Amino acid sequence: MKKYCLLLPLLLLLSCARETLPDNRQTVSFCLTAAPGLTKALDPDEYLITDYNLLIYNCFGILEEKVYVPARALTPDVSFRYTTTLLQEVPYTVLAVANLGYELPLMSLEEVKEYRYYLAYPDEFTQGLPMAAALEDWTLAFEPEVQLPLERLMARVDLNIDRTALDGDVQFQVTDVRIGGCPSSVRLFGPSRAENKEQVFLNGYLKDGHQVDALGRDSAPGISEPVSLYLLENCQGTLLDHVLSPQGKVFSDATYRDICSYIEIHALYRSDSWHTAPGEKLIYRFYLGDGLDNFDVFRNCWYRITVRPEGTGLNEDSWRVDKHALVPERRLALYPAAYNECASGEDYHIWCEVWPKNSPMTIELLGYEGREFYQYTLDADGNGLTIHSEKGGTAVISFQAGPPANLDTLAMLVIDP
Repeated sequence: MKKYCLLLPLLLLLSCARETLPDNRQTVSFCLTAAPGLTKALDPDEYLITDYNLLIYNCFGILEEKVYVPARALTPDVSFRYTTTLLQEVPYTVLAVANLGYELPLMSLEEVKEYRYYLAYPDEFTQGLPMAAALEDWTLAFEPEVQLPLERLMARVDLNIDRTALDGDVQFQVTDVRIGGCPSSVRLFGPSRAENKEQVFLNGYLKDGHQVDALGRDSAPGISEPVSLYLLENCQGTLLDHVLSPQGKVFSDATYRDICSYIEIHALYRSDSWHTAPGEKLIYRFYLGDGLDNFDVFRNCWYRITVRPEGTGLNEDSWRVDKHALVPERRLALYPAAYNECASGEDYHIWCEVWPKNSPMTIELLGYEGREFYQYTLDADGNGLTIHSEKGGTAVISFQAGPPANLDTLAMLVIDP
């Protein structure tokens, strides 16, 4: 604990104190109001405090007291309380910062307000989320205790997936979620934003593997449980005009593309028409912010976002929905089966479903047993046929799907087995 005593001319002191007598001092305790608490194992403890800095500036912006309490000095009973004596009815500026992991250097009031705290990596939360509190032009008015409510310098984003509007054949499995445009530093006091690409992480805050299992579990029919993401404040402001839909919330150039914060979702995808290639992912991206024109992400705020893909989930082809990893679904399904039996005199239907749907089908009767060729009728869509069996024997049918499917299969029908 360090305490600085400044000697000022008597005239200066009297002016600052508005003729308050030097002995009219009062003991006051500053209490940091965030307390230790428990949270989910996969996420940081949002209430944890492991160290703090406290700075008190007088009405001239001169540092009067500077305190640093490291983790080793914190005890459960007096961890977040600092007691000192100050002049009554004299304006002070009191600043507190928690969980930096180090002692702030000596700085003027102007310098500390512009000071930036840097994370070494996006999820550097072992000492707790960085927090700050400020009392501007505050005067002591006989209160024995003053609360310093700490604000987290990070925002929390809770994300979940609503699959209720997807087509029935669509499978959408999230493999990882990350923050793009994830700031690497933040101003301790006052609004903060990433000012250039050097102030964002190349790879932002990430959850993958078992950390995103919740996005595959339903909290309600078709709606997943949430996962939580964290990022430092990034107030970029209103940068677009007259955006009419979420599809328009993109940038045509790279000026802001990388420094505005966005969510990026990677998923394995499969439908009757498309699937992700091995080792590849479908990518969803969308910018954060209040409304379609704005790109502000505020400190100490909790954002709840639901992603609701509709139809195929592929209705947009842009930076927001990156489909480069998708390949056409090449599949040939034979019905009722590859081996079939029926009685003579029956009509028996055999058909295929092919993906992609626009693949042409060629059907050929390759072989048969019996003295007469079996009669058949092709389906209207050209993907199947009905065999008109008159007596026993065996029919072998070839199904050949042309490009882009380029697949083939055989079916056998045994009559009077």
